[in-house]
Amino acid sequence: MNDHMFKRGLVTPYEINSPSLNRSVKLGIYLPENYSALKEHAVIMAFDGQDFSQLGQLHRQYEELSTDVTASIIIFIHYPDVATRSKEYHPDSPHKMKMIDFVTTELESFVTEHFAVSDQRLLMGDSLAASIALSISLHDAQFNQAALFSPMITEAIHQELEALRHPVKYVQLIGKEEDAFKLMSGEIADFLTPNRSFHSELNNRGIEHEYRELDGGHTWKTWKPEIASILLYFLGE
Repeated sequence: MNDHMFKRGLVTPYEINSPSLNRSVKLGIYLPENYSALKEHAVIMAFDGQDFSQLGQLHRQYEELSTDVTASIIIFIHYPDVATRSKEYHPDSPHKMKMIDFVTTELESFVTEHFAVSDQRLLMGDSLAASIALSISLHDAQFNQAALFSPMITEAIHQELEALRHPVKYVQLIGKEEDAFKLMSGEIADFLTPNRSFHSELNNRGIEHEYRELDGGHTWKTWKPEIASILLYFLGE
């Protein structure tokens, strides 16, 4: 264990080199105030880490629930720019397997080497970041829990679900106003209909999940109030 460089109760910036992605990856590492190497912790991994820490205040919401949830550390995974985010997160991108390799091998090795952790992994993501969280959960049995905030669902996701052979557990959230969301490219996309279809497919497969359609759109104003209930759903004691 080599956790002395990470402050308790704060998000410590950290950077690791990724051979899979051929770049360095900026992280934010949150250890709770009472973190101890003598106790195993669950690991929450949040893609679009800047947004989950700053807009979602994930670590602060965890702190407010700390007596009611499993002791956890949080790894905020940051993206360097919009183009890289799309390349590494988009369901249809051939490069997303490199991100999956990074998380399931390189980042996982870093986490287990530096911290006292259990086998529980909870992935979180919004929009494209939810899509990569979903793909990782479908590819790797250890990373089988995910909170999905308005994921982009394409045929590639359905194919991954079709090939699924291990248990998974999800919270899937989508805004009722997301039937006409304007993408960064300027195109208009319907997130709502594909999410409803994916929810139906999960039901047909008998996969454990909680699905909610929220008042609001594709924004953190819609997503942030749901974080506490998600933490309790996956980590409640």
